[in-house]
Amino acid sequence: MEVCGTHTHVMAQYGLRKLLPSKVKLISGPGCPVCVSGAGFIEKIRALSRSGVTVALFGDLLRIPGVSGTLRGEARIRIVYSPDDALDYALAQPREAVVCAAVGFEPTLSAGAGLLARLEELEPDNFTILIDFKRLRPVLNELSASRGLDGFLLPGHVASIVGEAGFAGLETPGVIAGFAPEAVLHSLQLLLETIARGECRVVNNYPEAVRCDGNVAALALIRHYFEPGASVWRGLGEIAGAGWKIRDEFVRFDAARRYDLTEMAVPEAPGCRCGEVLTGVIAPEECGLFGRSCTPDNPVGACMSSLEGACSAAWNFREAV
Repeated sequence: MEVCGTHTHVMAQYGLRKLLPSKVKLISGPGCPVCVSGAGFIEKIRALSRSGVTVALFGDLLRIPGVSGTLRGEARIRIVYSPDDALDYALAQPREAVVCAAVGFEPTLSAGAGLLARLEELEPDNFTILIDFKRLRPVLNELSASRGLDGFLLPGHVASIVGEAGFAGLETPGVIAGFAPEAVLHSLQLLLETIARGECRVVNNYPEAVRCDGNVAALALIRHYFEPGASVWRGLGEIAGAGWKIRDEFVRFDAARRYDLTEMAVPEAPGCRCGEVLTGVIAPEECGLFGRSCTPDNPVGACMSSLEGACSAAWNFREAV
C-alpha cells in the first residue's frame, strides 16, 4: 500500500502499476490529507464564515464537499498561499475576526507550528487557527492488520520531518520513497526484496531528504505547540493518537475552543465509497459513481475532489492506468 497522494498521482500518471508482476498488488491508502479529513471539518468552516468570521484557507479545501456542498460561494472565505498570508491579513484588519483553517500531515503541521510561534510573539486578539492535522504513524499498524498488507511505500515528505525514527516499530516492512517515477519503482523493488527476505524493517530510499532523526528543529517546534490526540479519519473512524491538538498553554489561539466548535459526524454522500477507497478496500473504479455521476468536474466525494485523491488520479490518467 502507498500512503502518499503524490505517489498515487505519479503511479497513475506514468502507468507504473502496469509494470508490476501480476502477483504484486499495489493499493492506494489514506495519503491525501484533505481526503482523510471528514466533511465535518468543512461544516465547521461554513459555520464560522456564516457567523461573520473570515476564514482563510488553501484552495484545495474549496473543492471538498460537506453536507451542503462545497465552500464555494460562501461570503467570508479568503484563499491564501501560506499561513503567514492569513496572519498578515488579520494584522492589517485588526477589527475583523480571522481564522486560518488548515489540514495536512507533518510537513503542514510544522508550518502550523511556525505560525503559532508568530502568534505567541505578536499576540493578535483577532486571529485563531482551526486545524485537522493528521498523524500517520498510528494508522499504519491498524491498516496492516485490517487489510493483510505485506508492506508500505512510505511518504518521503512526511519522513523528511519525522525521519526514519518516526516509523520505528512498524509491524510491516516499509520503504521511504522519493517522488520521481524511477524512484518509486526502485523503492518498490527494495520493498519486495525486503519482504522476500522476511525482514520487518524500514528502508530509507530517500536519503537526500530524510535523516534518521528527521528535521530536529521542526520536530522541536511541533512538540512545543502541539500534542498527539484522537482524530477522525474518513473511512477509519476515530483513532487514538492519529491527530494533533494545540497544547492547553496556547488555547487562546485555538479557533475550535474559542468558537465552541464541536465534532460533527457527517455521513458520506449516498453511493460514495471514498472511505473504502482511502483504506484500500476497493479501487476507485469499483465505486458505482466513478466516472458516471462523480468526475473531477462534478465530484461527489473527497477522493475525486482533491488533485491528490486516488479517484481523481485514476480518472485523470485512466489511459495510463
